[in-house]
Amino acid sequence: MAISERPPGVVEQMLEFAAHAAELALMLRAEGLQISHKGGDLGQALTQADLAISHMLHERFGPRVIEEETAEAIGRTASAELLASADWTFVADPIDGTKPYAGGLSGWGTMIAACRNGRPEASVLTLPAWCEAHQPPGVAIPPLGQRGLLLAAYEGKAYCASTVGGRPVEELRQIVVSDLPTYHIGWLCNAAKRYTLDFERGYFPWCESGAIADTALLATGRLDATVHNHKLWDLAPAMPVFEALGFSLYRWPDLADAPPDIIDLFNAEFSAHESLWLVCRSREQAKKFAEAIFLARPEKT
Repeated sequence: MAISERPPGVVEQMLEFAAHAAELALMLRAEGLQISHKGGDLGQALTQADLAISHMLHERFGPRVIEEETAEAIGRTASAELLASADWTFVADPIDGTKPYAGGLSGWGTMIAACRNGRPEASVLTLPAWCEAHQPPGVAIPPLGQRGLLLAAYEGKAYCASTVGGRPVEELRQIVVSDLPTYHIGWLCNAAKRYTLDFERGYFPWCESGAIADTALLATGRLDATVHNHKLWDLAPAMPVFEALGFSLYRWPDLADAPPDIIDLFNAEFSAHESLWLVCRSREQAKKFAEAIFLARPEKT
């Protein structure tokens, strides 16, 4: 069902930013990427697209931006003050899934959330190549021909649209929630480092590398639930989508509710690696999911 009214101004602003970011990312990848690693960490890839879209974020949204490439300079304390304000603060990831992006895969994109009063209220996520996951080997699709997916959430509803070349080719349409189980759950790299999943409990893991792809799998009905223990900019844009589709956060293993202010899930490095949050439709589902998760190795002391 296509929407009949225009999205609020802040959402339109994020939609336009996402389209420009997607176009730029596709173009830069086609031209050839320069790949480095943050602080020598081979798990943290960096390309010129990350930096270019980071710059675009600050140009378009001004000083009230918390994003992966510059958040360290702001710090958690100042970020918490920005997020607690009644004015809009934008939390974004210029390229989520830099490894699949740099590797020519499809599970990557740009995502942004508009936050105020401690919570993300609206978000836009664009995955410009997500529909090309199974293209024939050795076939290079030009940037303008890449087919992708756009997600948006605001005012308690989630929407999607198809994209070509990074831009939507149809009106946003409301996502219809499916009750049919897939028996698959999201299980990303950070969770797999510290926890193990007993698939004999009926939950099978599915991962397409990044948090943005994980959110897309959940939104399109491919996953029954997922987990989160990543960074602030991985969760903030996903939360309006999760909530619009009836999902909530439950902490493993005690199923405690998430704190009301999103920043309180994260430490001084904006990381939630010390906890595991289950993204489920009900406490009953979370309980069954939690029983299938175990620590993979003793916690560090």
